[in-house]
Amino acid sequence: MTGCSTYSDPRISTTKPASGLLQGQSSYFCQHGSYATEDSVYRGGYVLSHLLGFWTAREVELVRFKVLSKDEFASEYLDKNLNITGSRHYLRGQDYQVGNDGALEIKSASQCGSNDSPGVGCSWGGIKLFLDQTGNLAVIQTNSGAGLIGIVPVASGSKYLSLFPPVAGSAGSLSAGLAQCPESHAAQRQREAAKQKVLPSFAVGDIVTPYRHYDATQKEFLPGPYISVKDTRWRVKEITDQYVRLELIEGEYKPSSSKAPVYKAGEFSTTFFSSGNYKAAHPYAGGPGQIFEEFKKVE
Repeated sequence: MTGCSTYSDPRISTTKPASGLLQGQSSYFCQHGSYATEDSVYRGGYVLSHLLGFWTAREVELVRFKVLSKDEFASEYLDKNLNITGSRHYLRGQDYQVGNDGALEIKSASQCGSNDSPGVGCSWGGIKLFLDQTGNLAVIQTNSGAGLIGIVPVASGSKYLSLFPPVAGSAGSLSAGLAQCPESHAAQRQREAAKQKVLPSFAVGDIVTPYRHYDATQKEFLPGPYISVKDTRWRVKEITDQYVRLELIEGEYKPSSSKAPVYKAGEFSTTFFSSGNYKAAHPYAGGPGQIFEEFKKVE
């Protein structure tokens, strides 16, 4: 009995080398990718310096590949002011190889061990770099592993793709080209988070009433509250980043479960928080975001 799993980004089969990376003296590429594999748990890297194994440079916006000789090149990491914040030297045969298609092949260190698990195994990987037909720097990341879990041999392999736009390297054009680079994936998430963030529509001590409800099928808010809270009013007792605690002060709360009791005003308080369906559609809205959008302050 054996176990084996493989994955390869489908775009890899149509992304072919158009030319080698070291054709000229220097070439520049955006630090942040325009594309990276994102398929369930399989994810490629969006940050070029990280794919090259260089983690110490800070505020990198541009990566330069500089030919030093026929068997040597350097990668240089530039900030937004085009100052070099770090660099790495590569020697052919020791740090990289050139494939028959002209692509650079850089292997990462392999490692073996059990890591306190019931099995033992080894993992290894590497990256392949080349220019595609549109001039983007294509980086194919390969990760492989093999070992034993008990007496069962297992193996895995995956290939991810990332694409990084080129930046014109003539004097005076780098800054203009840099402005066209994709924003970082972290910045994209921050921007999306800021756009989706739902601000509180009431405060502790306010009286609120439900006036609409979230429909998971249509993925939007529809007029009218849920049946369970229809014709109710509540006093806000607590607001956290995960939930809102409300005290029933008018009407009756009728949980959807037929076996649940009906709660009357003055006898009941509970916490409300965003549903799983709402969170899936609004991942950056915050824990109580749905409540802020379903309840409104009574003036």
